[in-house]
Amino acid sequence: MIKYTILTLLFAFAGLVSAIGENQSNSKSPSIIGVWMLESETAPDGKETHSIYTQYTRCKIYDADSIYYTVQLHAVGTEMLIIAHEMGRFRLNDSLYMERDRVMPFEWVNDTTFITTFEGYRERMVRSTTMTEERMEEIRELVRQHPDDADAPVKHYVFSTTERQLKAKNQVFLYIIIGMVVLAIGVAVYVWRLRQRKREIEHKLAEIEEERTLRPELVSDAMKQVESEFFQSDYYMDLRRRIEAGTNIKPAEWKDLEQRLKVIYPHFSSSLYGLYHLSPTEYQVCLLIKIHTAPIEIASVLCKDKSTISSIRKRLYKKVFDKEGSGKDWDEFILSL
Repeated sequence: MIKYTILTLLFAFAGLVSAIGENQSNSKSPSIIGVWMLESETAPDGKETHSIYTQYTRCKIYDADSIYYTVQLHAVGTEMLIIAHEMGRFRLNDSLYMERDRVMPFEWVNDTTFITTFEGYRERMVRSTTMTEERMEEIRELVRQHPDDADAPVKHYVFSTTERQLKAKNQVFLYIIIGMVVLAIGVAVYVWRLRQRKREIEHKLAEIEEERTLRPELVSDAMKQVESEFFQSDYYMDLRRRIEAGTNIKPAEWKDLEQRLKVIYPHFSSSLYGLYHLSPTEYQVCLLIKIHTAPIEIASVLCKDKSTISSIRKRLYKKVFDKEGSGKDWDEFILSL
């Protein structure tokens, strides 16, 4: 009885050692998690062909959540075209591999190679260590969007990450080119408008000079008479006193002054606006110059610094004649109108 008990314990211990050894052996089995490429396929008749005969390489990604992704990789020049194939769940149990409704014998050749057999065809898969995580996620997302699409017309695809980055760079470069073209057109239009405006001003100045040169002596004498009467009028004397006192001129009074000057100089305002689009302040400066107001008095009436009035006169001369000039040059031009 004791002898039988000892033998039983020995067999149990041997079985336990055997089980531990088997578990240790299984724990050292390679992991299928990762990226695998179809290296070759053996037909039932024993003839082996490389996967290149189909003009593409089959790629499988096995994830830890027991989901696999299959795509076709097509070489396009130096880039890679990715076409969705399928996705699903897999299970690896000892010597059997299962995915969807397929159960296949499974054999590890070494850590980087395994073989599965289905309907007599033996597929040899080799591990890929060169694919980046970015490319892997690109493949996963494509298959998620278009599962079971292998037999459909080839329309769902993406180029490799490198190609996509190149396209993005090309797109940015295209935007830069478009921006530069638009800018160049804008500059060209601006320059054309400046030249066109310059020609218009030159033509207007020529008209003013021609009108003054060809003005009949009788008309000139009449204008001088009206001008003299204006500068001797009570209106002008009262206005001069207010200007010398630095009193501000009200909007209605500016309008009245403009109307009185139109009687003496009919083309004064239209000639000015024909040469340059004056601001209200610039126009008021010109009106005061026309009635012989000194720059310091103009500054006082308009509540500006004398330097500001000087800058306005110089700027107007530069805009109209397209050359540098003094405030006095502008004054002389205004008085000649």
